[in-house]
Amino acid sequence: MKYIRLITIMAILMGCAAQQDITQFENNKPKLVCVAKHEAVKEDFLKALNEGFENNETETKVVRGVYELKHGMYNPTIYTDEVANCDAIAFYVANWHWDLATYMRYANIWVTDTAMSKKLAQATYTTGNGLDKFINAKEKVLEMVNQMYGSIPSE
Repeated sequence: MKYIRLITIMAILMGCAAQQDITQFENNKPKLVCVAKHEAVKEDFLKALNEGFENNETETKVVRGVYELKHGMYNPTIYTDEVANCDAIAFYVANWHWDLATYMRYANIWVTDTAMSKKLAQATYTTGNGLDKFINAKEKVLEMVNQMYGSIPSE
């Protein structure tokens, strides 16, 4: 009986692995990305996001963003006058949960053209209840941005 419980618990933990979905920039990688600040997300996420772009030779400019939650999805808007010189706009959402420690459970970064009509790249990270959920959030954000640029292979 003990072994059945142990096997069941291990199966549950192993079956809840973290997942990533990455769409890379195709041809024209932006030189200047305006990052629409999401006030509800930890400031360290924005710092890591900016660092990730800069590591890939892309300048960043933080602009005001308004993230409205509709039907379970964030619909961001920006102030168009603030993105006039940008090649693209980056948006992001992330949330943290607690289980013995705080961990990043979900993150989504997407980059659009300045008209917000075409998605240029996207990176999504989701974790379940496995032990692999306890990651360094900054390193994960840097990895996600690198994968959007093709700097490191997607998983």
